[in-house]
Order: sequence, then C-alpha cells, then structure tokens
Amino acid sequence: MEFLKAIELTPDLPPQKIKKLSEIAESSGFDTIFTSCHYNNRDSLLTLAHIANSTDSIRIGPGIMNPYTTHPLTLASQMATLWELSDGRAILGIGAGDRSTLSHFGLKHTQTLLHLSKTIELLRSLWGGEQVNYEGPLTNLTTHNARLNFTIGHLPIYIGTQGNNILKLSTEIADGTLFNNAHFQDLSIAMEYANDCIALSERKPGTFDFSAHTCISVDLDAHKAKNASRPSVAFIVAGASSKLLQSHDIDLSIADSIQNLIKKGSLQQAFDKVTDNMINTFSISGTPDTVSLKIEEIYQHTGSIVVGYPLGPDPEFAISTIGSILE
Repeated sequence: MEFLKAIELTPDLPPQKIKKLSEIAESSGFDTIFTSCHYNNRDSLLTLAHIANSTDSIRIGPGIMNPYTTHPLTLASQMATLWELSDGRAILGIGAGDRSTLSHFGLKHTQTLLHLSKTIELLRSLWGGEQVNYEGPLTNLTTHNARLNFTIGHLPIYIGTQGNNILKLSTEIADGTLFNNAHFQDLSIAMEYANDCIALSERKPGTFDFSAHTCISVDLDAHKAKNASRPSVAFIVAGASSKLLQSHDIDLSIADSIQNLIKKGSLQQAFDKVTDNMINTFSISGTPDTVSLKIEEIYQHTGSIVVGYPLGPDPEFAISTIGSILE
C-alpha cells in the first residue's frame, strides 16, 4: 500500500498559475496533487488536465468530488479520461460534499452512505468495462444499460470525511481515507477507530491508507498565515458536527452563523466570524518553525498526509517550505 505525501491546490487561481504551482510541488517532493472542487472556482478536472501535461510522475486527482452534483456515469468518463491523459497517474478523492455548497444547487445530504457506496461500485464496474443498471429510489440515482467503450487500469479511490460513519465505510470499500482534521488527538482517535474497523473486517492489514487531510498555512509572519486560513476554517466549521465543535469549546451559535452565511453566499462575513480558537483547532497556521513541529508530529504518526488549502499567503514559498519539512 502506497501512502500519500500529497498537496491540495485550489483553482481559485488561473490555470497557468496552478500549473506553475504543480511543477513546484513535484520538484519539492510531493507525490500527489489534489485539486479542490468548488463550482465558484475554476473547474477542477479541466485544471487537472492542464496539470497532467506539465508534470511527469506525480499522481493527480480531484479532492473532494461529491456524488450529488456529478452523475456516476459522467464521473466515470471524466476520471477514466484523466487516467489516460496522465498515463495512469489519476487518483480520485470523493466524499459527501459540503452542506453549505450543496444548498446552492438546491441539494441536501440524503442517504449519504448508500449514495457514496453505490457511486464507487458503479465507477469501478464502468472502469472495468461492465454494463451497469441501477434503480435507486432512495438516492435518486438511476442508470440503464450504461457502459464505457474503453477500460482503464486501477484508479485509487479515497473517501474524504470528518466523522466515523463515512470513515467506517472507507475502510470497507476504498483504498484510503482523507480525514479532514488538523488536531493531533482527533486524528489519533480516528486512526484508532479505522484500525478497529479493519480488524473486525476481512481486510488485510496494510491495505488501507489513513491520510490526514490538514488545513495548513505557513508564512514568516504568523498573523498573515492565520488570516490566510480563515476561509478554509470557515468551511470546516460549517461542515463539522456539533459533537466535534463542542469537544473543542467552539461556540455553536457562531458556528451556525458561519454555516448560514456561507449558504447565503456571504463568504467574507462568514470568514470574519472565524475565531482564533477555530483557527488553532482546525488548522496548522504560523511560522515555519511552528508549522514544522505540528506537521512532523502528524506525519510521523499517520505516515500519510494531504497538505490542505490555503498553504499560505505566498503559495510558492509555502509549497517549497512544507516540502522541505516533509523530506
């Protein structure tokens, strides 16, 4: 089982800029690039096609797609095409989707575990050349006599999550999980839970990758680094369970306000409500020395990490700095 030393690039920048950052990431020792998937940014998969042409060996894929806004038949074709464009370097990160963003589509989390598991089952069948039929009244997911006219080799699937239910599903059907958390204790508890799930299953030890998907922001100026992490932390807080928030003494009324503001599209107002406690809990933000200590602790424990958005006020500096830390 290969573990991740990955980085998340967010297409809130033009494709040419992302292309340059991807080249820096590859030369800095990262082995995987995930591009985040938000409709209000540049298209993730088109950006990945650009990255495929500008890199040589690094794995590339969307992270995190959701099973609601893209039908599995479309996603199967998109990912298989990326697999060919990148000479077999494609990887898929998929998850339940952000509640606040889904609301912009008029969608809600419904039958999440079923929706995710059926989507992954359909993807693998389609990539293997099989014809698929499915009627899913509980998920509004339907396919009739569908098949791709080409096949691909193995394409790793990682499921993104913040909670135990989807984490358990990950241990059952995925190659790994992208567990979205920056807090060492939370990650340790989740990793232990994943190992317990595997021990109770028929899965062989060492065949599942628990990867810490961690919001990181580094800069020589700690204040700038923390400010840069506010947007990411706002979305993390908006999607977190009340139980998780309360365990870190996060004010639920402020968390609810952030979630509602994101739903309304009032993003800057939502970001402004992020507290220092939220930043310290859900991100690793600060100077290189501060960030280094916390990243090393997590990476040594999990052996697998996704360095998540925002990276830092200066992405080029942040990528090379974090790459050096993880050497």
